[in-house]
Amino acid sequence: MSNRGFHTWNELCSQPMAWQQAHTDLQAQLADKPIAPGSHIIWSGCGSPFYLATSMARMTQQFSDVPSMALPASEIWCNPEASVPRNAKPTLILLSRSGSTTEVLRAAERFRTQVPHGKIITISCYAERPLAQMGDINIVLPSGQEQSIAQTRAFTVLQMGAMAVLLRIIGQSIADLGQIPTVASRVIDQYQQQCVAIGADSRYQQFFFLGSGLRYGLASEASLKMKEMSLTISEPFHHMEFRHGPQSMVDEKTLVISLGSLTTNAQEQAVLADMRALGGHTLAIGPTTDCDMHWQSSLPDALQGIIALPLLQSIAYSRSFSRGLDPDNPHNLNAVVVL
Repeated sequence: MSNRGFHTWNELCSQPMAWQQAHTDLQAQLADKPIAPGSHIIWSGCGSPFYLATSMARMTQQFSDVPSMALPASEIWCNPEASVPRNAKPTLILLSRSGSTTEVLRAAERFRTQVPHGKIITISCYAERPLAQMGDINIVLPSGQEQSIAQTRAFTVLQMGAMAVLLRIIGQSIADLGQIPTVASRVIDQYQQQCVAIGADSRYQQFFFLGSGLRYGLASEASLKMKEMSLTISEPFHHMEFRHGPQSMVDEKTLVISLGSLTTNAQEQAVLADMRALGGHTLAIGPTTDCDMHWQSSLPDALQGIIALPLLQSIAYSRSFSRGLDPDNPHNLNAVVVL
């Protein structure tokens, strides 16, 4: 029996348990620890963590009055003058699964030189790696450790950490995060096999992932998973931007996947209806009953995007497997980029 994709599947399916452990670890590491945001917040990482940074910057703007931006770590390292506002005292939040990625380490070093009065917060998964010693505050979440190259569990565990840090910055409890694993477990049980069938469906030859607000970063991550694992044409867009040119690609071989939200559901559903009228297929995943895969939860809308990710990852995994590829070992990729 082939072990192809064994690690990725196990890591993908274990996410609710990993989130529960992360929540426990975060309660211990952030207990009674106020975090001052400084003049503004820069969220940063490479690859998947950069897409998480993109989501978290939007969430920061939504939850607080603190100016926020997202940048690839390489920009802070190579283009600091264009990346870090002068005469400011920002907080840099660096996200990394490995804690060893060269650009992330160089970004921390350059930031210290460029902004001596700024603060650094790191969120990673390995206590013994360099990044976990480089911040003023270092959050380590071992439940995100993985053997696979493409991030699944690591991304969402880092997301739990990032949301917890943001909640502490704005002075709120992280208790709500503890509800997420229970809701997600129900959603996975109900819909994962449908996602596996969708990924194996040979009718679909190109995938577009749509996300509004903070969900755009998550759509970008879902699209990256499809590219990494299955070598398939895949692109992310904001929902309403999809009409402005990209819809020209839609045909009967297209699947448009929406990360649904409570706040902009009507506009999102209208876009999907337009894509079906053009001959495309659509799939909506979110916390509203008119989504194809939906759930009910008392969680704030901004905290619910993470629940869709195991389903999206399952589609990418299944497509990879159905194409005879190995999800554990994507083409041309390494687990850590060391320069």
